Amino acid sequence: MLQKVKKSSKFYLESELIEVLKTSLSLHSVYVIGINKEKKNRTVFISPACVHKQKTIIYTLLIIGYKPMSKGLGEFMDGIFNQMQQRCKVYVIYYTLANATKQLDYGNNFLLKTIIQTPCIYKADDTLLRFEKYQILFHPKVYKEIQKIWKIRMQRAAYLLSIVDSIEPTEDVTSRLMTMHYAMEQICLGLLYAFWEFKPQHYSLSYMLDLCSHFSNLPQTLFPKETYGLHRMHYILCNVHHIIRFKTNNEFSDRDSDKAYNRCERFFEEAMDIGNKQLKELKKIHCHTKNQINTFIGNS
Repeated sequence: MLQKVKKSSKFYLESELIEVLKTSLSLHSVYVIGINKEKKNRTVFISPACVHKQKTIIYTLLIIGYKPMSKGLGEFMDGIFNQMQQRCKVYVIYYTLANATKQLDYGNNFLLKTIIQTPCIYKADDTLLRFEKYQILFHPKVYKEIQKIWKIRMQRAAYLLSIVDSIEPTEDVTSRLMTMHYAMEQICLGLLYAFWEFKPQHYSLSYMLDLCSHFSNLPQTLFPKETYGLHRMHYILCNVHHIIRFKTNNEFSDRDSDKAYNRCERFFEEAMDIGNKQLKELKKIHCHTKNQINTFIGNS
């Protein structure tokens, strides 16, 4: 049986966030996958003097609702950020209760680990309580599926990065950057399945990088946002696929492209390294353990 994480105290802005979520969704339950706190201090010495302190919390949440969302996930997350006066940002993984229950009965390891191992900050009822007795699904077929998806995603990323140099920078820098954007998407999708067995329904690059940061420091290490230049590179890579649709003038330089390519290439190489190590560990668990579980065991 999986060990359930007990919540010892309330999280920052928890009650307010729950009330905001209730106004937007037919809410069943909310689980906290991760929290990131950011503090910004600004002191001004010229008169009139001012000291400004701002605290922002970033939640990654599994939210289960009774009905499908009426908005797209990106629009929903932006709306919550604004409703919380930009003090609280949320990255959301969303399931309806019917779909979550079906997935859990079928054998969704990501959902099972999340509802058992993470703090639940809201639940309307105990519908999902029975799954606390379920077991993670271990089987060679599970490993083979993870291995297959990992290989396909990384092969696609490698191909996309390989064709970047076949696009002349003087011809269209934006096209090169867009190709890098889609290569980064493939890497993130591969990592998410290798580590979480999770296939996202929302595909913005910033969103997937945040999810990947829960099991690797790669996103923060290679795409930090501490300086203007680093923040700009992160913005370009995450938004260039939109920019190329709506703007015909080339806004980026060869230098922008080269710097982005170097970081994307490093991200690919290091992702390949940690992903392959993860697969080795998964192979031990799924293929060599004496306690393989071929099916979920309920009421054991």
